[in-house]
Amino acid sequence: MARSILNSFSTVEIVLIGVGGAVVLTVLAVLLARRLFPQLTDSQFEPVADSLRVVYELIFALILAFVIAAVLDEMSNAESTVASEATTIAELVRANDSLPEGDQPKLDDSVDAYVHAVANDEWKTMKDGEASPRATAALEGMYAEYRLVKPQGAGQTEAYSQALDDLHDVGSQRRDRLNIAEADLPTMLRVLVLVGLVLLLVLEYRPHLKPVAGLVFMGTLAMVVTSAFLLTVVLNYPFAGQVSVSNAPLKQDDLARFWSKDLAYKPKPGDKVEPLTAVRLQGVYNSDAYGTLILRCYDDNPQHTVRNCAPGDTRMRGVYRYHDGTITGEVVRGVFQGWWTQGPSHHDLNDAGRVSLQYVKTSDGPLIAGKWSYHYGTFERGWDLQEIGGAYPPDLERRVEMPSTFHEAPSVRR
Repeated sequence: MARSILNSFSTVEIVLIGVGGAVVLTVLAVLLARRLFPQLTDSQFEPVADSLRVVYELIFALILAFVIAAVLDEMSNAESTVASEATTIAELVRANDSLPEGDQPKLDDSVDAYVHAVANDEWKTMKDGEASPRATAALEGMYAEYRLVKPQGAGQTEAYSQALDDLHDVGSQRRDRLNIAEADLPTMLRVLVLVGLVLLLVLEYRPHLKPVAGLVFMGTLAMVVTSAFLLTVVLNYPFAGQVSVSNAPLKQDDLARFWSKDLAYKPKPGDKVEPLTAVRLQGVYNSDAYGTLILRCYDDNPQHTVRNCAPGDTRMRGVYRYHDGTITGEVVRGVFQGWWTQGPSHHDLNDAGRVSLQYVKTSDGPLIAGKWSYHYGTFERGWDLQEIGGAYPPDLERRVEMPSTFHEAPSVRR
């Protein structure tokens, strides 16, 4: 029942209806009591209530504090579990990069399927405390792909062993997450708090107060204690309602590569596209989707010597770590047009294609907005670059200085 309410109404609506309803009912109850039992002012009700009030308030406050602490702790556990699961999946992705090149695309695809199944589908089913069959199937698919890997050499064997450990941890952390999503406070504890709230309002009734003062006092008290009670309901289900644990950790760091389209730059009013030059483009960049990338100019000699760009230069090349990626291209009419390649083949349909980069001034600062395609297919957004500056990473600088690293577009290949 509580889950259904959280999933059907916004938090503001729940508070307005819950608190407002409690205040209205309390005020009506006070008016009814004054009408039906006017003699309470001269009776022993208030002395008896005074003798019980102090002890009962302390007991109720302790019970309510215990429940609030329990739900806050469960919310914290849920956030920690999601963060740990995302970290483990990211470690698994990094381990993939050390496994046989022929297996890497299939392993990444299996992780991609699982991450999307969890973030898109299971996050919805967890609102009702249930697992997603799609996520279960994706996890089984991951196990199936990793069982087919045949590591070669000590380095790959170690990486494969680490990947299997990470995969088992992902399965364990998913179970922990689903257990939290399914959990609920004991019914007796929930009833105890609700009954205690009603009894507190009864004991706090002050018949000797003037009508207006009595209504204001009881209405305010009902608003405070109902708000505290609703807090235990809203926070009791970490994955239900508006106040819930986010799936953002599954879209960050090394996992951002699986969300390139979702994270892609979206034009906003006031953004301005400006002409790009090789001098402006050269440097060290970071992409949420594909990590660190460097871009340099080079001489048109047999060695293709890499150097800093000068005014008038247009031809550039770059490298990035994801599957030993490379970029070659030219700045044409203020836009970089080039060709990207990645391992294992650097030329198959899924390992190469076009790339286009534009310079955009946004409200959040300058951005290189990128789009890419598989071979000469349709462009897709999601290769945005933020300049991070600083020295060129040594491993990338060594690669960008090796002409044999790069592969031109098929139409211009010699």
